[in-house]
Amino acid sequence: MTETVARTKWGLSQEAFDKLLGSLDEDRETAGEKYLLIRRNLVRFFNGRGCVQAEEYADETINRVAKRLFEGEAVQDVNSYCYGAAKFVLLEGFKEQEKEKEFLNEQPEEKITELNLDEEDERDARLECLNECLQKLPPDGRDLITKYYQGERRDKIENRQKIADDLKIPLQALRSRAVRLRDKLEKCIVNCFRKKGLSATRF
Repeated sequence: MTETVARTKWGLSQEAFDKLLGSLDEDRETAGEKYLLIRRNLVRFFNGRGCVQAEEYADETINRVAKRLFEGEAVQDVNSYCYGAAKFVLLEGFKEQEKEKEFLNEQPEEKITELNLDEEDERDARLECLNECLQKLPPDGRDLITKYYQGERRDKIENRQKIADDLKIPLQALRSRAVRLRDKLEKCIVNCFRKKGLSATRF
């Protein structure tokens, strides 16, 4: 089961990100290095506690700290403050997991239709699920997730930077947004596969 965490409804703006970097060091380059180190350590923290979405948890933690700084809260040691925030994010994630388990246990078992589909029909059914789930996303989310995964290697990196620049948000904030959209899309598609009697392992 994929764990979830209650996320802030507050988006990390460039101004807030700059304030976060400024609290780490006066030198922009040094601040960037410290930021990356904190994020890597947070990912290790969550990985070490069995979190599947450790990177998303780390981004959520940093977003919350940045929000506090942006709102004017005095933080003496940003590194220690991040770990304190990480513990709350972890606790919320565990609570959400328990709620999800309780919900699933209360649901009646869904009847799955067994179909004998040839290869072409199965491919069409899978594409139908993908299109249905894409349409369920908000227009801006559908456009973002479609563009985010376009290109290969260097082209993909440059493409994502352009998207972030167009949205006026940091690249890391863009990645967090894309991960949330991808998770939502995957859950919808897997559920659609199950209803059609398709194997979700081939998705």
